[in-house]
Amino acid sequence: MTKKYILKFDGDLIGEPILAECILKTGALINILKADASGNILIRFDKEREKEVLSYLRGRGVETSELKNAVVYDKNKCIDCGACISLCPTSAFCFDKTVKLEYDEEKCVLCRTCIDACPVRALKQPEA
Repeated sequence: MTKKYILKFDGDLIGEPILAECILKTGALINILKADASGNILIRFDKEREKEVLSYLRGRGVETSELKNAVVYDKNKCIDCGACISLCPTSAFCFDKTVKLEYDEEKCVLCRTCIDACPVRALKQPEA
């Protein structure tokens, strides 16, 4: 099982190879799912390494918060139009063999692109 965390790097830390060092020190395979210029990074790694990874990152001054929720999908509202499929950068949405929409919450990186694209509002932001 994997965990997703949002990392917040302050300006002094952005130029340092903290994630590379974390990988080398902990042996964790860390996948960067999303990053922005303001120092926020969404990562995914195996749950077995959670304590080591978080301890290292926090020790270096990186703020961490677990991403527990993904986009909320209401199957009853969905009209299976597929507007979300082409926009999703991680392919969290696809059609099954009967052309019904399927959603893989594990792939969601909460970019929110699908929320704005849905014509019937079957997708929404998770509550905090």
